[in-house]
Amino acid sequence: MLAKALIAGGALMLLAACVSAPDPHPLEGSEWQLAEIHTSGSSTTLTPPLQARHTLAFGPEGALALQLDCNRGRASWSAGKPRNGAGMLTIGPVASTKMLCPEPSFGNQLAGLSEAKTYALTMDRRELVIETGSLRFTFAARP
Repeated sequence: MLAKALIAGGALMLLAACVSAPDPHPLEGSEWQLAEIHTSGSSTTLTPPLQARHTLAFGPEGALALQLDCNRGRASWSAGKPRNGAGMLTIGPVASTKMLCPEPSFGNQLAGLSEAKTYALTMDRRELVIETGSLRFTFAARP
């Protein structure tokens, strides 16, 4: 009887060793700075100092940290696994501080990411594009 219990216990240990945690989402742990904003018919390219003041950090367990120029924000995020680099993205409402930042500032537009619908991640993971209903944000990987 003891032998059967040992064999069963060993089999369970082997089975547990075969089960692995799922791979994290490609966005998890990544950090990005805003490079361009596209609206219908126009595009704005941010200078490197402005890029550093407008950032996203995709944390574990769906936590998103945003630098909205002189304000900081938090939100939740979830995304489907990318197919050919693209997928669906959901960003929860952005809670942020509300200081008046010097112009030019794109923090208010970036806070509108809660309207995000899709994302595209380049194969080398150096560029992230997030589209909302009316805006397309292009981010560069943080150095």
